[in-house]
Amino acid sequence: MTDTTWHILTTQSLAPAENMAIDEAVSGWVARGELKPTLRFYSWAPHAISVGRFQRATRDLDREALAANGIPVVRRLTGGRAVLHADELTYSVILPETTPTLPTNVIESYRLLTEGVRRGYQALGVPAEFSVPLTEKDREVLRKPKSAVCFDAASYYELAVDGRKVAGSAQVRHQGAVLQHGSIPLSIDDDVLFDCFNMEADEKVYAKARFSSKAVALNETLGRFVTFDEVAMAFEDGFRDAFQLTFEPLVFTSEQQDEIARLVEKYESDDWVWKR
Repeated sequence: MTDTTWHILTTQSLAPAENMAIDEAVSGWVARGELKPTLRFYSWAPHAISVGRFQRATRDLDREALAANGIPVVRRLTGGRAVLHADELTYSVILPETTPTLPTNVIESYRLLTEGVRRGYQALGVPAEFSVPLTEKDREVLRKPKSAVCFDAASYYELAVDGRKVAGSAQVRHQGAVLQHGSIPLSIDDDVLFDCFNMEADEKVYAKARFSSKAVALNETLGRFVTFDEVAMAFEDGFRDAFQLTFEPLVFTSEQQDEIARLVEKYESDDWVWKR
């Protein structure tokens, strides 16, 4: 992936279903060669919870609490556990599955693409490094997570600072494309996060206490407030540096916008969101 031109797309403050529809639509166009590999930055309005493709949302989430907090739910194309998308930058990176330098092994391709994220953190002055579960206890937590919350534990080659997870990412290979996207929290409201899950009161207290020792947001790590634009610029630099890229802005055609609109209907439907 050297001396390569990618598309870059920034779409702030979109609805949850539209965010997921764009990621899926771009994946299809990249897979068919209609678009170059694409790096995207986005945010969410309103704030939302995304659940993994195979997560049991009907079991894990408290729908009454979600309604009370005004937080919609969307199901991702990727796997993994639930993420509250609030004060954050979300990134996605999409390449053809046939990219010669992309490992066929999922964990190794995840490590490769996350290098751009790691360098983005370092451009901000955050010494984020890859997390590798070394002990059997750590690996057991991944096999049998203690909660349905993504940031509760770091998986292979996710990023951490002093043992605390700073980014939650997931990857899928879908119809000829590799899509990896992830959450870069600027701040975390764990009260709202845990209020939305089906847990007994004492279980929530325990989970929140664990969570604060397992995850940390950018503002806390840096000891100052950062903006979406500042973080997006740093992560653009991180990917450029990691893969020797040049970027070309992506502007959707009217036909592409129509295809995104059709996919929005899918991601808004209860049949998709609450199918598990």
